[in-house]
Amino acid sequence: MPALFSRLSRPSSSARRRAGIRSVAAAIGLAVTLPLLAGCSAPTAEAREIGGTLEEIIALAQEEGMVQLIAYPETWANYGESFAGFEAKYGVKVAVASPNASSGEELSAVKNLKGQSTQPDVLDIGYSFTQPAIDQDLLDIYVPTQIDEVPDGLKDPEGYWVGAYYGVLSIGVNADEVDVPASFADLKDPQYKGKITIGDPRDGASSLATVFAAALANGGSLDNIQPGIDYFADLAAGGYLVNSVSNAAALSTGEAAVTFDWNYNYSGLEAEMTQSAVDLQVLVPGDGVFGNYYAQPITIDSPQPNAARLWVEWLLSDEGAISYAKSGAVPARYAAMDAAGTLPQEARDALPSADTLAQINFPTLDQAAAATELVVDQWGARVAGQ
Repeated sequence: MPALFSRLSRPSSSARRRAGIRSVAAAIGLAVTLPLLAGCSAPTAEAREIGGTLEEIIALAQEEGMVQLIAYPETWANYGESFAGFEAKYGVKVAVASPNASSGEELSAVKNLKGQSTQPDVLDIGYSFTQPAIDQDLLDIYVPTQIDEVPDGLKDPEGYWVGAYYGVLSIGVNADEVDVPASFADLKDPQYKGKITIGDPRDGASSLATVFAAALANGGSLDNIQPGIDYFADLAAGGYLVNSVSNAAALSTGEAAVTFDWNYNYSGLEAEMTQSAVDLQVLVPGDGVFGNYYAQPITIDSPQPNAARLWVEWLLSDEGAISYAKSGAVPARYAAMDAAGTLPQEARDALPSADTLAQINFPTLDQAAAATELVVDQWGARVAGQ
C-alpha cells in the first residue's frame, strides 16, 4: 500500500490539529527556528512581580504589555476573535509564534527557549502532553478564579493546567462529490473508495480521536482502540484512503471528499469552502461519539507571567467561553453558564447537541497512553504502508 499521510500534522491553520506522539528531532528543529516575538528585550520572569489578586494581575499584565503564545491559529476554535477581545478589554497585545506547531514542538520550544525573552508564556497542548510537560518541569502552577466551575476532568488537581474547551470528533464531507454518511459503517460503501483522508494518529490528536471514534463504532472502548485500527486497515486495503496535505486542501481541490477533525475546526473552513464552491456538510458520526480537550498551561518562569495568567483568565471568562462556543468548541464552564443563563443563543446554536455532549467520556491519560502505544506499533505497517 502507498504511504497515506503527510508527517505534518497541521500544515496550515485550517488543517487538522496536533497532539500525538511527535518526532523529538523535528520538535527540536522547529523550536530552534521559531520566529522571534516582539518585545525580545523584555526581562525574564525572575525579575517580575506576580500579582496575588486578579486586579493586581491585570495591572501588572498591562505593564508587561503583551502575552506570547505558540500554536494558536486564528481560525482554530475562534481564537482570532479571542485575540481581538482580549486586546480590546485589557490593552495587552497578543503575539503568536509558529501558529501551526504541534504539541510536541510546543514543549520543545519551551525547553529550547527557557529563560529567554522569546519563551512562550502559555501553551495550547493536547491532553496527552500535559503529564510529559509536568514531568519535564516545563509548567508553572496557577489556579484561575473560575476553577470551581471547571469539571474535574478538565483541570489538573495541583493547578498545573486547565482545559478551557473541548470538541467532538466530526466528519466533514463535500456533499457535491459523495452522499453524506451518518456513521463510520456508511463509509465502507464503494462510493467512498479513494475519497477518504485521515491524518496520522501518531502525530495528531484529531487523528487519534478519529481512530478512537472508529473503535467505539466497531465494538471497542476507551480501553480498546484495536477495532479502530482494524477499521482503517480495512479501508486502506480496500483503496478507500488517500493522502492529503490538509482538510482544507483535500476538500477544495478534490483530493478527498471525506475528512475528519474536531467539530469546531470546520467552522474555520466555511469561508474557504464557499470560495471553492464546496458544499461542506459536517456531522458527528452516530455510531462513534468521541470528544476530548486541549489544555492551556502557563510555562515555568514565563517572560510575561501576569499576562500569561490573564490570558488563562480570559479563556475561562464568559467572554472567552462565548468566543469558543461560537465556533462550536464547548467551553469548560458550559454547565455553569448553562445553569446561569449566560450563554447566548447564537453560541448555543453552534454547539453540538445536548444528546451528543451527554455521550462524551474523556479518556484518562493511561487510556490515551495505551492507545497511542498500540497505534504507534501497528499504524505504519497496517494502514500507512510503511
